[in-house]
Amino acid sequence: MRDKNGSSEAAWQEEELSAAALPDKRLARRLRRLLDQMSAAPGKPIPAACGDWAAAKAAYRFFETRV
Repeated sequence: MRDKNGSSEAAWQEEELSAAALPDKRLARRLRRLLDQMSAAPGKPIPAACGDWAAAKAAYRFFETRV
């Protein structure tokens, strides 16, 4: 999927990941997964976007993390 500027979905995700500057590769992987899940279900609540309770709980834990 391309927007009018010609950038792909992966490009904006990479931009967000580099801006996040997470110190741990595991956190960066988790953010990438969350971006995929949330962008696939825009406007949906976190449990619906994540698909199951375990993934939703992991998302909430990630959002609680203070880096």
